[in-house]
Amino acid sequence: MMELNTERIVAEVPQKEIVYVDMIFKSFEGIAVLTVSKKKNGKPGEIYLDVTKGTKKLVLHILKDLKSQFHVKIIKA
Repeated sequence: MMELNTERIVAEVPQKEIVYVDMIFKSFEGIAVLTVSKKKNGKPGEIYLDVTKGTKKLVLHILKDLKSQFHVKIIKA
């Protein structure tokens, strides 16, 4: 059964890595939906990951693993 309630993880990554991060989450099919801030006050490189309660832990684990490759700052989990 599909979960309907989502939470948002906010993270910051280098702008040039956003597409790479998006492809990683797309390859896991359905664990997160990544969007980028379009607000004028949004920071460059700020990404939003909409997750379910069941996928949140895995998404945070992947973000932490990415820290070995480039700067990743988890702003809100």
